[in-house]
Amino acid sequence: METPDGQPDALSDAELIARVRNGDLEAYGELYARHHHAAERMARQLVPANDADDLAGDAFAKVLDALRAGGGPDVSFRAYLLTTVRRVHVDRIRSGKKVQSTDDIASYEREPEGFDDPTVTGFESGAAAKAFASLPERWQAVLWHTEVEGEKPAAIAPLLGLTANGVSALAYRAREGLRQAYLQQHLADVAGDRCRWTTERLGAYVRGGLTKRENRNVREHLDECAKCTAVYLELVEVNSALPALLAPALLGTAGLGYLAAASGAKVGLVGFFVTGWRKVTENSTRAAVGGGAVVVVAVAAVLAAMALTGNKTPPAAIEQPTKPPATQPSQPPANPTVPPVKPTVKPPTVKPTQPSASNPTVAPTTAPTTAPTTAPTTPVPTTPVPTPTPPPATPTPPKPTPTTPIRYPGMVTISMPTGGGAPVTKGASGSAAAGIRFVITIKPPAGNANPVMITFKYGAELSWPIKSNPAGWTCTEATETCTAADPAKPKPIPVTFDAPTGGSAADRTFTVNAKTGRLYDYASRTLDAAPSTDENLLKILDGKADPDVHHRILTVAPRANRTKVTLKITYGKALEWPIAANPAGWKCSQSTATCTAADPDKPAPLAADFDVPDDSPAAARTFTVTAQADLVSDTDSEVLPGVQQDESLLQILTPTPGQDPNPFVYNRFLKVNGAQGRRVELDISWGRNLVFLPSFDLGWTCERTSDIRRATCWTNNYKKPLNSEWNAWFPGNGPDNALTVHARVGGREDTDSAQIPPSESRR
Repeated sequence: METPDGQPDALSDAELIARVRNGDLEAYGELYARHHHAAERMARQLVPANDADDLAGDAFAKVLDALRAGGGPDVSFRAYLLTTVRRVHVDRIRSGKKVQSTDDIASYEREPEGFDDPTVTGFESGAAAKAFASLPERWQAVLWHTEVEGEKPAAIAPLLGLTANGVSALAYRAREGLRQAYLQQHLADVAGDRCRWTTERLGAYVRGGLTKRENRNVREHLDECAKCTAVYLELVEVNSALPALLAPALLGTAGLGYLAAASGAKVGLVGFFVTGWRKVTENSTRAAVGGGAVVVVAVAAVLAAMALTGNKTPPAAIEQPTKPPATQPSQPPANPTVPPVKPTVKPPTVKPTQPSASNPTVAPTTAPTTAPTTAPTTPVPTTPVPTPTPPPATPTPPKPTPTTPIRYPGMVTISMPTGGGAPVTKGASGSAAAGIRFVITIKPPAGNANPVMITFKYGAELSWPIKSNPAGWTCTEATETCTAADPAKPKPIPVTFDAPTGGSAADRTFTVNAKTGRLYDYASRTLDAAPSTDENLLKILDGKADPDVHHRILTVAPRANRTKVTLKITYGKALEWPIAANPAGWKCSQSTATCTAADPDKPAPLAADFDVPDDSPAAARTFTVTAQADLVSDTDSEVLPGVQQDESLLQILTPTPGQDPNPFVYNRFLKVNGAQGRRVELDISWGRNLVFLPSFDLGWTCERTSDIRRATCWTNNYKKPLNSEWNAWFPGNGPDNALTVHARVGGREDTDSAQIPPSESRR
């Protein structure tokens, strides 16, 4: 490979490895120059500085032996070399123990401060390490250099034989592949359908790629499931702290020390939180994690990511879990702090009923001059013999209102307005299925005055079935509830669900819960998933205008919770397979003429490029595309036009004397305009007085038919006109002295003629 200025371009690590396997030791010298510094940095984490160079040299020798034997890495040389440094060091310790023993292992391996080796040992067999090991070696290499080593794409590009933009794109795909592989490690341990549904969406949840409703469902499940919460927090760690995960997996306890030597990261704090996090997630499978524990684990993961990345802002994907409501005590407290209620009327203080002899028998004419010091004031009796007032009776507390819910069967009824007929309603065109319609009837007790409310619950294949407020009801999609305007006689509610295209029975079931006062009732229905046609599923759009190629874009409408989307392409005899190799977002097979979307929920646009067909019947120029999304299908077709006439395409030129390459014959240059670098076909025929001489024009190939005056010439890379040479037996101006040329380039054609000899003096 050469650069535009003619200088040899740097070979990638993969190319150098291939040369080493073929016996080229100079190529290994280039690998040594690229990676020797990293090997020494790793060695210094294991042995004293004065022994690091020897350890690195032994590791390079081991790798060279492996490559010569046909083993070793194919792409990821750096990670393989660093692992070899660690293994050579372990072998040295084992061999040394055969002749001597020591209690001081610190002289052989210095571990990073604050990181616990048993934790790393447990991690090496964990899901993240297994997921990394399952990736293609090219993805492992780009993740190691970008995420662990922290190198820029421009510095990595020569190692991988890519441009800087190519490295960035490869790193993006590798990170996404690691997340998906990590989740696959956990799917095998998932017990219930609900946990599986959540685990399959955790990757998109971390990236903020779910819908509002899916986000809510995932959060609710994480609040209840400790095991899925642990998986989520580990995935956040995979998403935001790859260096702290991958380095120990490959390099052992020296991994974080290697990172610290390379970038100065504070690995002690990371080690502390990774250790604590592992303990919490290990216990989470045995006991439910409460709201407080979830917060602690989430904070640990966030601080670990912040310590490695230097980012003071925690990742947006980690949300604060919902705080559980405070529970009320089932029994009143033993010592209530509120004093008992006293009677509101205090009995008056009275004198003895028998007055003394010295007191007059008439009431005093004046009131006492001094008010009593105690409250409340007792009124002065107006009769000489006051009658004592009996104390008031203790008030009887009212009976508590019963709150125990009572099932009221028959309050909710779900029916189909078609009376059991076909439930799928038709769209405006009469062909597209618009949905399945039900009517919900609520019958509370006669004279009911309590508010009537219904709540909808539905599976993953269904969605909110009410587009606007039905008559007599107020509905809110956010809370999935409806409230009746007339609680005594609620009006029936019509609802329409989109026809499900798959899923389990639970995914296709909806439940209506009704409540008024203490009374409640519920009813459920399960929708059938049947094949249907949707004319809006597939669209064939015109691509860029091109006279030589029919560009078409195949688009599939997005929809959530789909499991598989396929396109089948059939075409007439005048057409060929139109899909390029490895289209983005699709996996295609020419042998089966099918393409499968990588993302069924949001399939990527698929480009289909048809060469312009020859003139042929319409059936030979027709292509058909059938889209199948679970149980929903759609088919579209198009008849492609044939070759178009272009009068400016071909010119038959007579050279000037100075341009004539052979003055003894008649030379004619066959020039094709606008065909530079394209395939050009020329069909040449001539009269009986002419002889077409063999052509030796470089780049052109000509074939002649012996029994007729006809030849075909073509080139796959048009650079210059074809020089055709002719002899004439007799002069003349009729068909016997005429040559005719038909030119074809892509979807254009042109036909021109010339006379030999010409009427002018030039040959």
